[in-house]
This record gives sequence, C-alpha cells and structure tokens, in this order.
Amino acid sequence: MTDSPEVARVTASPGAVAPRSATTALKVSMLEGALHAVMVGVTESYLGAFAVELGHGARGLALLATLPLLVGAGSQLTAPLLCGLLGGRKRLAVAGAALQGVSILGLCAIAWHRNTSLVALLAIQLLFWASGNVIGPAWSAWMADLTVETERARYFARRSSLIHVVLLFSFAGAGFFLHQTSAGTSPTRFAALFAIGLLARLGSAVAMSVQADPGDRSAQTESQALQRVRAAVGRGSFRVAIYVALLALGTQVAAPFFTPYMLRELELDYRSFALLSAVSILAKAMTFRGCHRVAERYGLRNLLWCAGVGVAVVPLVWAASPRFDVLLLANVIGGMAWAGVEYASFQLLLQAAPPEAKTEFFSLSNTLAGAGQVTGALGGAGLLERHTLSYAGVFVLSAVMRGAALSALFLAVPAGDFPRRLRALYLRVLNVRPGAGAVQRPIVDATEPESVRSAHPATAVLEATSDPAAAAGAEPTLARASTPTPQRP
Repeated sequence: MTDSPEVARVTASPGAVAPRSATTALKVSMLEGALHAVMVGVTESYLGAFAVELGHGARGLALLATLPLLVGAGSQLTAPLLCGLLGGRKRLAVAGAALQGVSILGLCAIAWHRNTSLVALLAIQLLFWASGNVIGPAWSAWMADLTVETERARYFARRSSLIHVVLLFSFAGAGFFLHQTSAGTSPTRFAALFAIGLLARLGSAVAMSVQADPGDRSAQTESQALQRVRAAVGRGSFRVAIYVALLALGTQVAAPFFTPYMLRELELDYRSFALLSAVSILAKAMTFRGCHRVAERYGLRNLLWCAGVGVAVVPLVWAASPRFDVLLLANVIGGMAWAGVEYASFQLLLQAAPPEAKTEFFSLSNTLAGAGQVTGALGGAGLLERHTLSYAGVFVLSAVMRGAALSALFLAVPAGDFPRRLRALYLRVLNVRPGAGAVQRPIVDATEPESVRSAHPATAVLEATSDPAAAAGAEPTLARASTPTPQRP
C-alpha cells in the first residue's frame, strides 16, 4: 500500500449500492479478508512443506510449486464468461471460494490417508489455484463499486494491515503447532491445519455471500472476451512482462527447493522454518509501505535496479552458509528486495497495459511469468536429480540468472520509458514463499477509464470509458491514476 494522501473518487455507476449497505459490505469485507488470510497462513503457505513430508522428489516439488500458478494465472481469462454463465460476479466469487474449500477438503483427505500420489496432490493444487485466481477480476470489479464513496487509500491500508497481521500470526501458529506435534505421524498432522483452512475459506465464502452488490455489468459474451484479449496483445507493451518472466525463470530454478533444503538438508524444525518465513513476511510488509516515497524521490528505474540487485544477492546468501543467523539475514534481505521489485514492476505493468483490457493484460503477463516459473523449476529439479549441482550450486545459478534478467530489462527499456507518475496500489495477498514473504498482486479491474481529469489538486476523477470493446463490462478501476505529487525531501 502507498501512503499517498490523495483520495480517488469514481463516478458512481447507475446500479451503485446505498451508502449504508456499502459501508456494511466493506466492514464484512474486512472479516472476509482476515478469514482468507487464515486460510493462506495455515494451508497454502505449508503446501511445500507438506509435499516434502510426503516424500516427493525435486521434480515433483518443482511441478507442485509452479504448474498450479500457471493454471491459476490463465484461469483469470475465463472470469468474464463465467460471470455470464453463473449470473453475476458475486456468484462467481462465492462459487470460486467454495470450490477452493472443496480442494482444501481434498488436501485433508490426502493428509489423513497419507496418500503419496503426485498426481492426486497436483490435481488438488491445480483446482485450488484455478478456483482461487478465477475470482480475482470479478472481486476487483465488485470492490470498485463498493468503494465509490470511500477513501480508498485509508480503507485498503486498514484492510491490508489487518490481513498481514492475521497472516503473520496464523502462519507462525501453524509452524508452532507442527513443531509441538513433531512426534506424531508426519503427514497426518497437516490434516488439522488444512481443516482450519477449510473452515476459514468457507467462512470467507459466507462473508462474501452476505455483502451487497450493485448492478453487475461484468459479464461478457465470448466475442467480447476474445476482443479484449486481442486488445491486450495488440496494444499492450510486454517488455516489462518479459523481464518479469525472465526473473521468474531465474528465481524458480531455486525457489521450490528452499523448503526441502531447510527441512531435509539442514533438518530445521518447523518452529525455525516458520520463524524464517515470518521474518520475510514482516520485512516485506514494512518495506512495501515505503516504496512509494522511494520511487517518488529516486525514480522507479533506480528502485527497480537496487531491488533487483537485492533479489539476485539473496540466493548467494543462502549458498554462503547453512547457519541459522545467515538464513535469517537472507530472509530479511529477500523480503525487502522483493517488496521493491513487486512495487516497481506493478507500476510499470500498469503503465504498459491498455486501459480497455487491463485485466486481460495482467492475466497474460502472469501466464507468461508462470511459463517461466515452470521452465525454471523443472530445470533446477533436473540439475538436482542428476546431481549435476548441489543445493548451493543451484542457488548460485539462480543468482546469476536473476542478475541476467535485470540486465535484460535495462537493455530493452530505455530510461525515458519509465513513467514518472505513480499510482496508488491496492493489493491482495495470494500466498507465502520462503525468502520472498507474502506474494501479492494488484487489485486490477476489468477496465481503466481513459479519461482522467483533476477536479482538485489532490483528487483524480475517473470516468467511464467510451471504448466499444469495453462498454459491455466497463467498471471503475482500483488501480487508479494519480495526479503528480511533488517529490518529498
């Protein structure tokens, strides 16, 4: 979240909800976000550790860590069509959350029966990520209408703070529970965590079901959806997206193997494992809040350069020593560096996306990054399985590839192409990754209005786009354009 003082106001849609109903819905949304954070903290964040406990090898861990992300990113392209089939964005959001709960029930069954089938676990995780990601565009459009008369910066700052606190405590509590029950049968103790995650996810689905929803214009026909995808491909600039994909390629050469390195190679207990990841969550959350000021003063290019160097250094620290204090330092550096990379890349991607197909552009960019993740992870797995490289060697290779990706960005994108205007970023937490903290994505609506005028020095008024390709599903965006602000000293 940015601490920018501006307040964005969006012209209300004809079907906007009454202020009192919207206020109630936003309060319930705080509860829904907290319940979702519990699910992430006790379930999604420990899927890698669960796979390690089941005994899956490097190739299986690579597939489990990346292929569901690729499928999840691509599933967002189907959201407008599903809104039409299900009868609205609220129904899609609730159905997606409930289906994700079903997938968690499958995880409970795998844990309870100690099923070591890679196919079964992969299928469940594919359902988990597809159902969780497909609701993103619909939920973003829904929140856009609910926050029409709200000071968004303040509301989302409070919501983000609550989510990070709940995520931190739930993640740490899950690690403490696994540590205390380490004498039990290893895989089955995860069933209790997954059961808590199931209840939390179903609770969040119920919370969404009772929230008010204004008139829904998010459904699209197949031809309209295809037209928006074509607009995203034809009008969007994918240079930054290619950098993100190259960075994902280099990162995933090592990222899926941090967990088995800690739990198998170093034989860390779950209390230490949870502490290391909790430190990266906290470091990232605190750093992200200051990225806006840093970017305003020094520019996105310099922020991305420094953060990119930090991201490349992190695996070198992992390779330097297995000592716990060194790993602690690596997680602090990782959380801070990834905060800068994500903030800068989000800003650049928002600038590169065509206004009438912003959601589709981000879905395609995430799919491109997902392909890089799968390729990198399988490459790293092959090196480990053939004993071509040790864990330390894979970490060093990842550092080199991350640095090469950063070099490619600055060769492809001239300095003048980096935008000077910064946007207020509203984010949702997706998962937790060792060394990278909480992985976030910007809340991006289906369209961003093309007409932006300043009604007040501190206010940007967004108007509905007149583009015919977007008219059927035009909604106000949550990733708003902000008026230029002077650099802070």
